[in-house]
Amino acid sequence: MAGFRSQSTAVVLRWCATVMTASVGAVVLTAAASPTVPAAATFSTGRLQVQTVGQSGCGTNQAGEPSIHVSKAGLVGISSENGLGAGSQYWRGPASASGCGLTYAGQPNAVNGRGLAGGDTDTAFAPEKSSSGTYRAYVASLNLGSVNVAVSTDDGASFSQTPVQAGLPLDDREWIAAYGADTSLLSYHDIATNNIDMLRSDNGGNLYSHIARVIPDTDYKATNNELGNLAIDHRNGSPVTGGFWAYQSFVAPSAAGATTNNEAFLGVSDDGGHTWTDKPIPCSTAFGKNGLDHQFPNVSVAPDGTLYYAVSNNDAVYVARSADHGDNWSCSGPVSTTKAAVMPWLVATSNGVDLVYYGTPDTVKPGATDSRTWSVYFAQNTQGSGWSTSQVSPVHKGAICDTGITCNSGRQLLDDFGVDTDQNGFAHIAYTTDSPSLGGSGSATGYAAQTSGILAGYPN
Repeated sequence: MAGFRSQSTAVVLRWCATVMTASVGAVVLTAAASPTVPAAATFSTGRLQVQTVGQSGCGTNQAGEPSIHVSKAGLVGISSENGLGAGSQYWRGPASASGCGLTYAGQPNAVNGRGLAGGDTDTAFAPEKSSSGTYRAYVASLNLGSVNVAVSTDDGASFSQTPVQAGLPLDDREWIAAYGADTSLLSYHDIATNNIDMLRSDNGGNLYSHIARVIPDTDYKATNNELGNLAIDHRNGSPVTGGFWAYQSFVAPSAAGATTNNEAFLGVSDDGGHTWTDKPIPCSTAFGKNGLDHQFPNVSVAPDGTLYYAVSNNDAVYVARSADHGDNWSCSGPVSTTKAAVMPWLVATSNGVDLVYYGTPDTVKPGATDSRTWSVYFAQNTQGSGWSTSQVSPVHKGAICDTGITCNSGRQLLDDFGVDTDQNGFAHIAYTTDSPSLGGSGSATGYAAQTSGILAGYPN
């Protein structure tokens, strides 16, 4: 459906005027005059094909829960999972490509043509060129007993890999982020302890070594948390010689003994991942009563170092902001315009924020079957101008279950999807949709490329 034109609604939100320190408590929201909301964006959309390696065009696939990033050279890279033991898929192409314009590049997390891995993929592009003259691409995928990391130095045309990374016990939901030409961090949920473990590679992803745990073992949050993505600041220097700023998102109970993950937290490292300080986002408890683990908390760093952090409480998506490495936070009101909203993902840019989520305008009547239609929604806030929201594409019909492998139905959208912007400020979204059609029991990966609207600026 190249050239699909979005429907739009608009909602205005201003960051609160009063910011209080994390040690004091919730941020006070104050009213502000309504600014002019920017025009809604439009997108070209399509379902990606896996029938022919090396060719572009839309078709069919059976992958879901994609990760997307755009390199500094304007290369879009998308990975998506087929499921544990079935490998992952990868597509690539120029940022100018339409929704059907990406090329299928095969399975990066495969050995001798066989798809191993296949769980929970995540991707990253190095921010500096390697010795090959390209921005190294990383694709991490879950093996359950380990993590497979595939690496490309030829813009995704081919991948080499170390199938089993060192330092891993049983693990779940890994995340990867890159720094410089050859360094990357890999985090994951340690099944044995439920803590968040951190690994680092300084040789282009050939080998990762365990360097830290994000939460101290003696902290109550170490055994009760839900982790989100991992982000690295590429542009703003660290006070530690040879270090860099890294951020790990997670949600947890606000107090020991509680069971609901009602508060957002951010693990902060200024020495490249070796040591971590866990900083609460106190204002998030105001909307976290029913839990903030509706897959997944998400953090992004703007080029000037400002942090933006998105969470869902199932009913709505909220965004927090910090200009001082997570010491102080302000929180928004509901950003989403729908009756329910889950799985937020955002990218902070030089001119604002792009945010996506799965939302539905419908409600379920008591005793009725859940037949709601869910869509990808794209929300944008450029330099405090207010949020402009576009409905990009319908993706699911029925209930959504976000409790992982315990779900009996409603898992077609799996647990997350993503958005990134290119150097010109255009947004790129990778999402999951029902297969073979809306309401179907299978999953497939789709791609949406922004074609018009306000541009949010370049990313970190």
